[in-house]
Amino acid sequence: MRAGVVATAAALLAFVACTGGDGGGRAAPGPGAGSASSTSSTSTSTTVAPTTTSTSGAGGLVTDPPGSVTLSATGLTLPADRPGGGGLRLLVRPATPRVTVRRRGSGGAVTACPAVDVAGPAGPGGCAPLEDGKPLELAAWGVDLRAAAGDASVDQVTMTYLPADRSITIVTPTRPAGSCGPASPCRATFSVTPAQAGSFSLDGRAGGGRPRLVLSNTGSITPLVTVEGGGNLSIRATVDGGSPATLAYSEESTGAVPALTAEILWP
Repeated sequence: MRAGVVATAAALLAFVACTGGDGGGRAAPGPGAGSASSTSSTSTSTTVAPTTTSTSGAGGLVTDPPGSVTLSATGLTLPADRPGGGGLRLLVRPATPRVTVRRRGSGGAVTACPAVDVAGPAGPGGCAPLEDGKPLELAAWGVDLRAAAGDASVDQVTMTYLPADRSITIVTPTRPAGSCGPASPCRATFSVTPAQAGSFSLDGRAGGGRPRLVLSNTGSITPLVTVEGGGNLSIRATVDGGSPATLAYSEESTGAVPALTAEILWP
C-alpha cells in the first residue's frame, strides 16, 4: 500500500511539473477555441514577510508553516452529488503533500476528500465533513469538495499550503441540465494570498457550456482580461501585486454543464 501511495505521488509530481514555468510545456489552444484576449497592468514589486497562522479546530491547533499561501474560493454552490453532478477540485503543488482546508459559512453539508490528481478517486486518508470554523489537514496535493446531501452553498473555502511552485489546477463542478442559466448563473471567485506581482497565465479546457472567466485586481473597476467560450480558454496577463488578483468564473448555460479544467500559473 505504501509503495502505491509513493507511486501515485510521483506520478502527480510528473503531471504538475508539466504545468510549471511561465507557459512552458503547455499546449496552445486549438482551432475553433473560445475567444481570448490579454492585457497587462503596470507591475510593481512587493515583499511579504512570512507569517504563521494558528487555528483551533476539531482536531486541535492547526498551524500553517511560515511562507504558506492560501487559495480561496468564494461564493460558490456545490451541486447535489447525483448523476450529472460533481464537486469542485482544487489541486496545487505543495513543498510537502499537506494542505489545510477551511470553510466559512454553513449552507448545507460538505464533504472534503484528499485529491491527488485532476480526475479519479480520492487520495489516501479518507474523507471528512468540512464544517464552518473546523479546519481539516489532508496529506494530499489538494481537495475534492462535494455536497453531502442537497445543493450546498459555501461562503468561502480556503486551502493553505507551503508551495513548491505556483502551479494551480481548478476543476469546476459538473452540473445536470437546468442547474445554471442567465437568471441564476453558477459562480465562484478564486484568489491567492498573500498578493504577489508577476505574470499570470491560464489554459482552460471545457467540454461544452459557456464558461466565462474574468481576471481582475481586487478593487479595480477595469478587468485585466475577460475570456468566454465552450472550448479552450487562454489568459496571459501581469498582475501588480498591490492587491490580490481575483479570477471570477461564471456559467450561464441552461444545458448540462461539464467541468472546466483550468491550469494556472499564479504569482
